[in-house]
Amino acid sequence: MPHLRFRGMKEEHISELSRSLVKDLAQSIETSEDNFSFELVQTQYFSKGNRGGAYPFVEVLWFQRSQEIQDKSAKIITEKIKKLCPQDDIAVVFVPLAKNSYYENGEHF
Repeated sequence: MPHLRFRGMKEEHISELSRSLVKDLAQSIETSEDNFSFELVQTQYFSKGNRGGAYPFVEVLWFQRSQEIQDKSAKIITEKIKKLCPQDDIAVVFVPLAKNSYYENGEHF
């Protein structure tokens, strides 16, 4: 935990982020690098009846952190993505998970 889901990006970008982004985020939220998972969700975007209009969209599923840590994490994610695929818009959405609702090997946190 945390689990990052990426949309509107290329596989090679996620591969790179799983190496470079994880280091900075782990330090920022004070957790080990092996606690992260990265997922590329293949999706299609549509705008005005046509396929297209994709932009990087990141969901961060994690146990709630402070607003300060969340803000810092959003900036880190955005900066790393902009280096790989310059875009005007990059969305980062945090989805807080309750520890007693997250199970690993049948046991909740």
